Amino acid sequence: MTTEPPIEYPSAEQALAPGETFRILFLDSADQIERLKGTCKDVGYVVVGAETISEAMAFLEGKNHVDVIVCAAHLEVESMFAFLQHVRNHALHTRSMFLILSLEAGPHGAYFDRSSARAGVALGANAYVVMPVFDPVELIAQIRALLPAVPVLQQAASPEEK
Repeated sequence: MTTEPPIEYPSAEQALAPGETFRILFLDSADQIERLKGTCKDVGYVVVGAETISEAMAFLEGKNHVDVIVCAAHLEVESMFAFLQHVRNHALHTRSMFLILSLEAGPHGAYFDRSSARAGVALGANAYVVMPVFDPVELIAQIRALLPAVPVLQQAASPEEK
């Protein structure tokens, strides 16, 4: 049985009000996840990192919500497309925004990005971002462009929970 990856919160200084607190799920390699999570916690987002589709789905199927899913375009041994289909077919997560992030450099990465972008969007991804050199400011801008007006947790919460 795969365990759910933990939810990580920003520091007290960077934490936002509940109505402004969004949750981001990352599916990528361990080294990339740490960089991605750190960037997002620095601006007040709550983050979850998964290294496999099984870990990501254990989190999502545990009735947890996310506002944006950031998935690596090129997973080491799994298919980003399979994960995207799982998410889009899961009733609780159809409103989660899905961003495919390619951190691959070079001509091979560029070739695969064009075909992966077309296929990803056709399968329901909301955005496909190519970033051969990691840019934290651009990552945050891309995530912000996908955020709902109100965090998913706040949309579903009763007045007492808000």
